[in-house]
Amino acid sequence: MTTEPYPWIAFPPDWRWITVGFCYCVLGHLLPISVLEIFSGGHDFIHMVSVVWSLGGLAAIALFVGYRSRNVTVFEAVIACAAYALMMDGAVANKWTDAWRLTGFRWMIVILAVSIVSAVAGEVLQSMRKRT
Repeated sequence: MTTEPYPWIAFPPDWRWITVGFCYCVLGHLLPISVLEIFSGGHDFIHMVSVVWSLGGLAAIALFVGYRSRNVTVFEAVIACAAYALMMDGAVANKWTDAWRLTGFRWMIVILAVSIVSAVAGEVLQSMRKRT
């Protein structure tokens, strides 16, 4: 067990995992949402799947980054998800935030909370894998 007071915050952060997390957000989150919205054709079910994936996708990506990294990378996953959310807010703010009826600040708080919880869950799964 480590005696560091905040083992999930490492300075300097591992920029490789921030970049990997951001790229996974673009490929694993933006691409599926875009494809679903293009081919939805006005169907409510496909739009609902797209709305659910808008948070579930970020959770899955933060969990994956936390699980696959060698060190504790909670902070890196949060930075990657926050940077991606800021990019999305600037690019498609109306469509993304209208789906959940949240303002920009509340949306960022939700994204930060989801990414923190998911990255910590990934780190816990990683530590459980190392023990066995």
